[in-house]
Amino acid sequence: MAGTWVFLRSSRWLGGIERQTLWHATRLKHGGWRVAILGLYRGQGEHPLAVAARKAGLVGVTLEDPSPWHPRAWYGIVTWLRRLRPDVVHTLDYRTDVLVALAPRGFYWQAETQGHTWPHWRMHGWNQLDVWALRRAHRVLPVSHAWETWLAVRGVPPARIDVLGNSRAILPSDPAAEPVSGLGPGPHLVYAGRFSWEKGIDWLLAQWPAIRQQWPGASLWLLGAFSPAGHFGRRIASLLGQPGVHHLGFRSDIRPWLQAADGVVVPSRREAWGMTAFEALALGTPVIAARVGGLPEVCRGAPHGHLFTPGDEEALLTALAAAWAPRAARGRAVAQAYLAQPRFDPTLRHEKILAGIQ
Repeated sequence: MAGTWVFLRSSRWLGGIERQTLWHATRLKHGGWRVAILGLYRGQGEHPLAVAARKAGLVGVTLEDPSPWHPRAWYGIVTWLRRLRPDVVHTLDYRTDVLVALAPRGFYWQAETQGHTWPHWRMHGWNQLDVWALRRAHRVLPVSHAWETWLAVRGVPPARIDVLGNSRAILPSDPAAEPVSGLGPGPHLVYAGRFSWEKGIDWLLAQWPAIRQQWPGASLWLLGAFSPAGHFGRRIASLLGQPGVHHLGFRSDIRPWLQAADGVVVPSRREAWGMTAFEALALGTPVIAARVGGLPEVCRGAPHGHLFTPGDEEALLTALAAAWAPRAARGRAVAQAYLAQPRFDPTLRHEKILAGIQ
């Protein structure tokens, strides 16, 4: 079967999900499909994914997205779906899930879902709407088995769920910059992600005195935007002044820090997949991750992946000791062996995407 395939994405940049989507879109084009990528974009100019799509010979369209509830986004999607008359619509996030669920049908709809974030009540509302929308999709493609279970418990029909995972195509293709240097003796621990309750950053900072007691020269480097507003923000702010803690703010490319680190910590309370963990493991850097959600799946087959029980200080210290042992696995050879696992082959992922269509 070949016809018209439309990808829908709401984001502001050309990140991992966008790179992976572009890979699949290009592969579909080579398979005889007419492919269009529609990007909801809240900003000046064009969505970077739409620009990249046109460079790849695809239809790339930027749709204006003035605000979360503005009807113009829905109208733009409906207008282009009527114009393109797709056979398949492939949504890639909660916004496009909800807007397509409200659109007139006449196509096969599959929704790829990478998980939910929970930073505030507004996002919680969108997440509830997304579950409502996913129950109406013909096929739902979660990123991990843990996320599959979460969706099924909330009413998404299990017969329509097919775990998709992620592939090597989600990783940056351009060469990484040189690792950060001059950090001091260490060991150096890096956290990269949102400063939100679900990510466990508050718990990690609360454990920092115990980590420093065992490794007095340890440094914690925090990469991510931070707002001191609200109870959670004030709690984080009160913990950032500890000895050895360095908040660097948002970094568009975290790879130099991941490469320089002696370990990358992912203390999440909830995680559908774990992109930071995957990126660090792909670079050969030891990962110390909570045993929640999709993180055990990401760390499977990784000798440099060390899991600990969430909320257990002793388990965290044990995992750090294993990661920082003199003969602990790390480096390029370990990374190459990890990424060589068949489950990360983008071609196999592409066949899964097509399996429900053909």
